[in-house]
Amino acid sequence: MSAPASSTESLAGSTATPTIDSSLDGTPHTNKQRPFRIRTITAFVTLHANDFYCHNLPDDKTSTFAAAKIDKCNTLLRTLEKNLTGAGYEVQTVRVATNPFGEWLTRCIENDAEDEDEKTPLQKKSKTNTNNGTTTTMASNEISMDVIQQRINHLDTVLNEKDIHFCSLGPSRDPQHTTQICPTIVATSGKFSCSANIDAGDIDAARAAAKCMHKISTLGDDNSNEKVRGDRSHLAGGLGNFRFCAASCVETVPFFPGAKAPSNPDHSISFAIGLENGGFACELLGEAKKIRNIKNTFDTKMKEQLVPIQDICLDYVNATNNISTAADYYPIKYLGIDTSLNPSLDEGGSVADAIESLEEVRGDFGGTGSMAAAAAITTSLQSIPEILTTGYSGLMLPVLEDRRLSELGMASSTGDSAKDRLTIQKLLCISSVCGVGIDTVPIPSNVSEESLSSLILDVAALAGRWNKPLSCRVFPVPGGKAGEETTFDSPYMCNSCIFDL
Repeated sequence: MSAPASSTESLAGSTATPTIDSSLDGTPHTNKQRPFRIRTITAFVTLHANDFYCHNLPDDKTSTFAAAKIDKCNTLLRTLEKNLTGAGYEVQTVRVATNPFGEWLTRCIENDAEDEDEKTPLQKKSKTNTNNGTTTTMASNEISMDVIQQRINHLDTVLNEKDIHFCSLGPSRDPQHTTQICPTIVATSGKFSCSANIDAGDIDAARAAAKCMHKISTLGDDNSNEKVRGDRSHLAGGLGNFRFCAASCVETVPFFPGAKAPSNPDHSISFAIGLENGGFACELLGEAKKIRNIKNTFDTKMKEQLVPIQDICLDYVNATNNISTAADYYPIKYLGIDTSLNPSLDEGGSVADAIESLEEVRGDFGGTGSMAAAAAITTSLQSIPEILTTGYSGLMLPVLEDRRLSELGMASSTGDSAKDRLTIQKLLCISSVCGVGIDTVPIPSNVSEESLSSLILDVAALAGRWNKPLSCRVFPVPGGKAGEETTFDSPYMCNSCIFDL
């Protein structure tokens, strides 16, 4: 159900594709090896319920403006991918993030077809919802779960046609949406991520997010009633929670699952860059040696590597916006680079390992000196000269995506004293001076919703108090107990021990 080219010219802009073959001073880019990868180019697009109105086109095919907007994002993503690859950067993924799904996924379409029988399935309105044999009343301006599922499936089809494998549908801002719709989004396809917005002190939102995490952890069960397109491999063993988090103060973050697009009234499409730079972090901190040298090292070396990326992005924006005409103008905005230190699973790619190389960090990461190092790193990442930053721009400490952290988690199960253990509380404490929060931490399946919601509230309290983006992404492991080793089968994660909460 993709949009033919003839239907998308007004949304996708000119058919000409601007390419960037040189830097701003005219010097050709080279294909020299870069010291880090680009984890994601993320396009942010604002969707509306009316974007799912089906239009009969001249060639008698049916499409939607939602499909046309994804097509516009795809043009942006593929051009930037080509330009950055040509400059020697390895681009791992291209992604799309939408505005909060409650603004478009659950809303009724306003159109001239007043008779329900004349509307297409994507347009129809229902005040009741039947799910797993239970009927609930929907808000008067919302649609049924069946239509919500159809819209998600429509997006899945469009993304398939564009070969885009990652799409965040933004945060839930309604506890009922968190418990009812977020699991459906995660279950439908391995492409989709979403989150729940949690304000400091919002107990109802935190409880709903905890309930959602528990529900998602069971979606890999063949007895689950959630509809899945294809097999359940993306949900096995609680893996569905890789694509859901509780998010606080999160705005234009290019990383998933917390990514969300702004609700742009001018219908612009924006984009941001996220990095995978654990190896580069080891290089930089190894050179710095001491905390006092971090800022100077980062200001010089990171700026040197990030300026070419920024130049390519700005060149693309200028070239695209300058060739647009009044009839097809659809502005492109560059939001910046999320400069966060983000580990890889490669040898030497651990951020925690890099921090342990500093003289002031005594012993293992999490011990004395770790917080001082995290604070200095974050301050430096957020103030690199001449670089427009966005997102977290902090220190990422995902336990199952950093081999040293996963190793410390494993050792914690046999630690002789509390001092030897890497705990959720230690990670949360360090998050108070950096980012990203509690990330990819396995927890027991029998953790109560009350305990889990209290952790979520702690993260939200830190975010709200210091006005900084933080998230909570934990994995209740089906049948798992604290101290047991995880057995996740994912190319994006390693294994560790289940943390006590």
